[in-house]
Amino acid sequence: MLPICNGSGVRFRAATYNVHFFQRGWSATQHTLKSLDADVIALQEVLVSGGSPLHSIARNMGYRYVVSQPYVRYGNSYWVLAFLSRYPLLSQSEVRLGQSRRALRVILDVQGQPVEFITMHLTPLAGNSSGRDDVIRRSESRKRELSDLFAWLGPPAGPRILLGDFNFLRGPVGFWMDEYEMLDDAGYEDADGGLFPDNEDTFPIPGETRTALESTIPGWLIPHAITLDYMFVTAVDVESVQVREADGSDHWPLVGDFRIEGSQ
Repeated sequence: MLPICNGSGVRFRAATYNVHFFQRGWSATQHTLKSLDADVIALQEVLVSGGSPLHSIARNMGYRYVVSQPYVRYGNSYWVLAFLSRYPLLSQSEVRLGQSRRALRVILDVQGQPVEFITMHLTPLAGNSSGRDDVIRRSESRKRELSDLFAWLGPPAGPRILLGDFNFLRGPVGFWMDEYEMLDDAGYEDADGGLFPDNEDTFPIPGETRTALESTIPGWLIPHAITLDYMFVTAVDVESVQVREADGSDHWPLVGDFRIEGSQ
C-alpha cells in the first residue's frame, strides 16, 4: 500500500484488469493481481460457474471484494464485475447499461476520504465476423451505455475514477466512433495522458480479431495492440500510469498511482 503524503493528501494505487473468464487459470490471474500491489482493483469478465475462485483469491491476498449481478450468461455460467479493495466499503450500487451491460460502483474509505470507483465492461469493439455495419452498431450500443452511465452517476461530488474495459479506441479512429470524446465532454480526464499516452496498449490483437477488423479497416492501419482498458478521473491527481505485461489474460492490466489533495 502506498504511504500517506504528509501535508498533501493521500496516495493510493488502483488497477483495472479484464481477467478473460479465468481462461488461463485462476492461479495465473492471482499471480498477476499480486504483482500489481494495488489498493483497489477493478475486474471484468469474472466467471462464475458453480462457484467462483474470487473468494479464494481475495482471501489469499488479503482483500475485501464486491461483485455485481451477472451481465453475460452462457448456460449455467455467467460473468460479473468485481472490485478487490484494501479499503473499507462505504456503499455499493450498480445499474444496467444499454441492452445488457452493467456498471458497478463502490464508495471506499480511502484513508478517511470517500472515493468513488466505477467499473464497467462495454459492448465489444468487434466480433469474429464483424463488418462495417456491425462495427457501427456496436459503437452506437456503447454510446447508449455511456449515456446511461452518465445519467446514473450524475456530476461528481468528489473524487471519482471510472476504470474498466471500455472497448473503444482513442485517436482518429476513436473520434470517428465518438465514445472517447464523450468521456472528455463529460468532464473526465484520461489518466493515461489523453491522445498521446506514454504507455503500451492494453490488448494485443489476436489473429481472428485482426481478420474481422480487416473487413472494415485496411490491414496496414491495424497495430500490433490497441488500448481498450482505461481509467478516467475527476478531482484526482494522477502521479503515474503503467501497462503491465502479464500472461494471466488476453488483456494486460492498467495500473495507476493517484493522489487526493487536502484529504488529511
